[in-house]
Amino acid sequence: MFQIGEFSKIAQVSGRLLRYYDKRGLLKPRYTDPFSGYRYYTIDQLAQLNQILALKELGLSLEQIKRLLNDDVSTEEIRGMLTLRMAQVEQTLVQEMARFRYIESRIEQIDRDGKLENYDIVLKSIPAQRYLSIRQTFADLYDVQLMGEKLYKQLPEKVGKINLSHIMVIIHSDVWEDEDLDMEVGFLVSDRVQGVTLENYSMTLTQLAPVNHMLTLVRIGRPSLGHGNYSALGDWVSANGYQFAGAGREVFYRFPFIDREHQAIAEIQFPVEKKQQSYPPLRSS
Repeated sequence: MFQIGEFSKIAQVSGRLLRYYDKRGLLKPRYTDPFSGYRYYTIDQLAQLNQILALKELGLSLEQIKRLLNDDVSTEEIRGMLTLRMAQVEQTLVQEMARFRYIESRIEQIDRDGKLENYDIVLKSIPAQRYLSIRQTFADLYDVQLMGEKLYKQLPEKVGKINLSHIMVIIHSDVWEDEDLDMEVGFLVSDRVQGVTLENYSMTLTQLAPVNHMLTLVRIGRPSLGHGNYSALGDWVSANGYQFAGAGREVFYRFPFIDREHQAIAEIQFPVEKKQQSYPPLRSS
């Protein structure tokens, strides 16, 4: 048997935690000396301690853990619970990283405040285009990226060796939100492409109307760091007497794959039109 100090070293947990688990009835020492009060543990109790620690990592309360242990939960069940919890934590990490980059971009925007940025904004005409796409409500931008990756990897094999040009995302949401985004994701395609069903997703082929005045700006790097680009477009519209006249688009020349977002290259596009000049009413004399 091991004294509490020795057992804590083997288990890599503090003696204070072992005494607390003893007090709560979760892990009683195998033997307690009635004269000295020393606690003694056996090596087989290490497996029980690991079960407690694993269940604690799932976010369960000590009372819940105690009930589970009394029901003799199997190691395989605990492993399954931990695997599920790990997936939940992974999703949280992805969301927190997106939030981190969003905050980072806001700090960069503050640091740039008052400085002239050399954004190359171009006003050009865009011809009619054929667009093979999926429109749905996406949970967040990460969900949009996952769909784009799926299309990029699976669609060429599905439709054969035909002209699949750039991935394009159309932003249909009237107001920008962090979640529940109404967006359309797809490819600009040649004349030979028809509708496609990809797994359980039905892709619609549409003809996008030509745009005479499309305001464009090329962005390089992570999409989450693009606030300055959108702000520049807003400044240009305001300064030149235009107004936005339709849904914004992002055409990706290099898609922001999850593992290499920093390599992304996209052209932000907004249809615009000249504002009608308004004059104040004439006063009658």
